[in-house]
Amino acid sequence: MSPLPTLQDVFQSLPSERKPRGTRYPTGAVFALVFIALLSGCKNYSQIAVFAGTLSQSFRKQLGFYSAKYPRKKENRDRVASPNEDTLASVVGSVRTADFNLALAQFFSRLVRRGAQAAIDGKALRGADEYVLSVFVNEISQVVWQEDVGRDKENECSCLQRSLSLIFEKYPQLALLTGDAAFCHKTITRAIIEAKRDYWLQLKASHGTDLALAEDAFSQLRHTEPLATTVEKKGARAGRRS
Repeated sequence: MSPLPTLQDVFQSLPSERKPRGTRYPTGAVFALVFIALLSGCKNYSQIAVFAGTLSQSFRKQLGFYSAKYPRKKENRDRVASPNEDTLASVVGSVRTADFNLALAQFFSRLVRRGAQAAIDGKALRGADEYVLSVFVNEISQVVWQEDVGRDKENECSCLQRSLSLIFEKYPQLALLTGDAAFCHKTITRAIIEAKRDYWLQLKASHGTDLALAEDAFSQLRHTEPLATTVEKKGARAGRRS
């Protein structure tokens, strides 16, 4: 079994669409900075940039930043600079959500035990024109997967449907997914069955038609005739006595 990677290892493995030439701030270092800043209470890139300016030179090196090889000023030869808010937004935006999910799965999947439960919910991000679908594992109190709900004619159900098989592939320990009424849909149950998992739907008494259909289906299961079986016939008498 391979050793458990650190989050810094995960961040350094992130593929980026940035051109390597002229790159001053490593992608892994920027994500490590954003992670530390968010845990410290920062809410946006502007606050993260200010937070980065308060860090010591040695701590910036630990995050993965380094000094310029050929600085314009000699006094900045050993100085480790931090990115501004525009650079932070550019670097974070250069990593696709799908790649970020797969990279984090290397870390979180080792922390999730077999039989774990997860809650699925869609939320609009405050202060941003974005809507995301999140998978929250109760055992480790962590969101382990997020998907953008923003494609053409897409909603929470269709977003979960296209992602469910990959979620179960990266987190095979998940035994139960919970969600609100929006996920009680045939497309989701079909996706769960295709992923070889079980599902349980709650029906309200006020939904008379759905409840009647469910009761009729289960009644048919209860009263189904047993499958045909083969019974060996007893041998007939050899003959009749006169």
